[in-house]
Amino acid sequence: MIIVEKVNLNEKEQRQANELTERVKKADKTYSDFYLSNQFNYFQDMPTFILAYDGNKLVGLTMLYADKEPEEEVEVNLEVDPEFRKQGIATRMFEHAKKIMVQYGYYKWEFVSEKVFLEKNPGFLKKVGLKIVPEDSDYYMRTAEPALVEKTDKLNQVLVVKPLTMNYVDHVAAAHSNAFGDAIATSTKYIKNSLLDKDTKSFILLKRNEVVGYCAVDQGENEDYFFGLFIDKPFRGQGFGTFFIKKMIAILQEEGSKVFALNADVSNRAAINVYLNAGFKILSETIYLKNQESN
Repeated sequence: MIIVEKVNLNEKEQRQANELTERVKKADKTYSDFYLSNQFNYFQDMPTFILAYDGNKLVGLTMLYADKEPEEEVEVNLEVDPEFRKQGIATRMFEHAKKIMVQYGYYKWEFVSEKVFLEKNPGFLKKVGLKIVPEDSDYYMRTAEPALVEKTDKLNQVLVVKPLTMNYVDHVAAAHSNAFGDAIATSTKYIKNSLLDKDTKSFILLKRNEVVGYCAVDQGENEDYFFGLFIDKPFRGQGFGTFFIKKMIAILQEEGSKVFALNADVSNRAAINVYLNAGFKILSETIYLKNQESN
């Protein structure tokens, strides 16, 4: 068994990673894809991927999503080929990943799983010494039959959806900072990174040239994944979110996209209702896990 660390994946490695994920999803009846980019990581030189090979076959993959400063948590995404489990591959990959995280000053992390996997493997948590983070879970939602914007929708007269361009970055960052409570420098870096990512489309929602919303879309092989979506606080509760989602989908459909997905915090009923109204359905629940080692 060979363990390799990479900052970025080349095309061959991305293809192998996607093929591995498909094998895992088929075996476990799960839905989650890995985000195969380090574009949003705080340290751009930090090794993001740990790959485990049996000969030339990729049989294990770990991805570290570390988009915040070192005092924050790292999301650890880890998967092993169903035919190569119970051979210590996951342990070896995580031990390697832990050394990387500590090297960059990260001492807190949480593992990403799905409820269906834990239900199928009831002894898993005890065996690996992990506990569910009770206040932290997401619904995975997807649609191939989205709702359409009605021509008679009055919001057509006051709202415009446009691709994000560099001259709007400062405006979007200010709205993002207001919406999430992040420092303006953090919001600016996040927005710029999404704009510079070649596999990401970024959209803004305008009301009379004022930025009132933002969303990025990762265009993967199997789906377009929406992330970072927000409507600025003064404009919530007016149907802007549903309108925004519908308009983005219409634009993406014209470019050939067919399947759309996102995650929504289980406790955020307002956001969930926005996505349901746009035609999304809840397919799975993402669960986050911790051990005592992560402070």
